[in-house]
Amino acid sequence: MKGSNGQRRKGLRISGALLIVAGLLAGCGQGAENGVNSSPTANQETSKPSEPLKLSMMNMYYSAEPPKADNEAVKMIEQYTGTELDITWVPNSAYNDKINATIAAGELPQIMMIASNKGQGIINAVQSGLFWEVGPYLKDYPNLSKLNPTVLSNISVEGKVYGIFRSRPLAREGIILRKDWLDAVGLAEPKTIDEFYNVIKAFSTMDPDKNGKADTFGMYEGRGLNGFQTILGWYGGPNLFGIENDKVVPDFLTEEYMKALKLYKRLYDEKLINQDFAVVPGTKRQEAINQGKAGLIISTLDDVNAGFNDLAKANPNAVLDVVSRINGPKGERLMLFNGGYVGTFMFPKTSVKTEDELKQILGFMDKLADKDMQNLFEWGIEGKHYKVENGKPARTDGKAYETDINSIYQIRFDDGSLADAGENAPIVSKYKQMFKDNADIAVANPAESFQSPTLAEKGSEITKIIQDARVKFIMGDIDEAGWNAALEQWKKSGGDKVIEEYTAQYLQLKK
Repeated sequence: MKGSNGQRRKGLRISGALLIVAGLLAGCGQGAENGVNSSPTANQETSKPSEPLKLSMMNMYYSAEPPKADNEAVKMIEQYTGTELDITWVPNSAYNDKINATIAAGELPQIMMIASNKGQGIINAVQSGLFWEVGPYLKDYPNLSKLNPTVLSNISVEGKVYGIFRSRPLAREGIILRKDWLDAVGLAEPKTIDEFYNVIKAFSTMDPDKNGKADTFGMYEGRGLNGFQTILGWYGGPNLFGIENDKVVPDFLTEEYMKALKLYKRLYDEKLINQDFAVVPGTKRQEAINQGKAGLIISTLDDVNAGFNDLAKANPNAVLDVVSRINGPKGERLMLFNGGYVGTFMFPKTSVKTEDELKQILGFMDKLADKDMQNLFEWGIEGKHYKVENGKPARTDGKAYETDINSIYQIRFDDGSLADAGENAPIVSKYKQMFKDNADIAVANPAESFQSPTLAEKGSEITKIIQDARVKFIMGDIDEAGWNAALEQWKKSGGDKVIEEYTAQYLQLKK
């Protein structure tokens, strides 16, 4: 068929034909090894549809309220995959505590989204045999077999894969800034660390909002110093750990870390960042942009897609832009974001009792990464969240998408590679291209898959030593001598043992 009507049938619709396919899937048997359902054989009755596969899941949500029980997108997922989902939604702020309590109680769902899959409690559970090892099965599924091997290695425990990671762009972070403020102060997009500093200073001192008041900060920060690792990467530092002379060393023992510290101290001393950063939750950074208090933050670039709706309401003339590459002493570098994943779906043996049950669940997971499902997560429902223009999906209602789709986004694990390219807002197209281009300059953590009993036992205690000293240095409560004293305290409190344990695994791997 010619024209737009024919174009609209090319994989963009999550209704119509897709739902017919979903109905057929739901009518097939559930004995397949490599999927939720199998095609009927000559011995099967095709007149009576089988019951949907009932699956229980625990997952988190970031929205103000949990997803509604009648969420239309979830219903479409169930229809497409031939399942009936019982999802326990837990707010992200309480999620790790809920996971620990659920494991302790022993009443586990069949699919658990584990946010902190490298936490010692989860590692202990894996080593005790609580979760299925899924690595050997992945090759049998069309989508799961294509999972990034580097990221699979990053989630592994003692060389074995115990889950399906939720894919994220390898290099995801950068600068979100007020482009209209940049124009107001007469500066171009920063390309070096010095230019980055100059933009922050201008946003703080040159009245970029033209209200005649000195009431803006160049950059807004939270107590976790969310932008620190990105800036450390610009200076050439390692991603959490690096290798020096065949020894694994933490980033804060490097010269580059001190350079990043000094830049933050300069910004603080000159009042170019918010002075209460040490007690401000990281979530307040977007709010500061929305309220016109700050000109830029360092964040995941895709936050710009849905995190600044309030800015447009308050100031329709505000313009946001994104910057990803800053040229530093070692060139353009970005940290590989969280090992290329955020959380892992894992399958407890107490609730998934047989290999056949595991294979059915892996079949469900595999279908979640089909093109139709990727389009659902990427675009939502046609007529409600997007329309088709010139054969491409185009967002029509960002707020409804945020409510309906973003609220359940944590179900998604695919990398989006099959989703239709659409008529995005220019800034969305820009950061998506950045994600692709920046994968080549992503700096990996060489110790991502290593285990340290000492860090597991004393991690919160010794990490706090560094976190406290970092804040004190930035605020001027300690000098370099005080910082070095904190480093020695870290080493004596277990840090030297962590380095020893990681180095032993690195040398073993190097053989």
